[in-house]
Amino acid sequence: MLGEVGSIASIVGLLVALLGLGFALLQLSRLRGETRAARDAAEETRRLLRRDLAGTDLTRLSERIQGLMEMHRSGDRGRALDRYPEIQRLLIEIRRQHPNLAEEHRDRIQEAIATLRDMQSELERLEGNIPQPAIANFNSALLLLQSELLVEMEDLLG
Repeated sequence: MLGEVGSIASIVGLLVALLGLGFALLQLSRLRGETRAARDAAEETRRLLRRDLAGTDLTRLSERIQGLMEMHRSGDRGRALDRYPEIQRLLIEIRRQHPNLAEEHRDRIQEAIATLRDMQSELERLEGNIPQPAIANFNSALLLLQSELLVEMEDLLG
């Protein structure tokens, strides 16, 4: 009799243990799904934040370029020379903050930085008032940067 009770107790114990194991596996599965959902939500938040920050950076960059073109038109050489490094830094920062950009886009940003450096050097070499042809060339290059590269970056990063 005692042997039968022990066997029944063992069977009941095994059933309870299997039931507990099943419940634990179910909870583990739910937890895994919740963890995955939380990770996906965090990644989406990160992506949206990067997009918003990129939009802010691109807007600020566009405003600085617009201001530089105005400085060229008004002949404000000193302020224009101060603005070039700021615009270059913004471009460098955009490239640094977005390492997932294709090599082609990273190269285009680097070309824009080189163009800005060349323009800055040319402006430094000019003496007296900035000649109208130079202003036209500078602003044409800046307008191209603003209308092509920045728009493209907005599409990629937005």
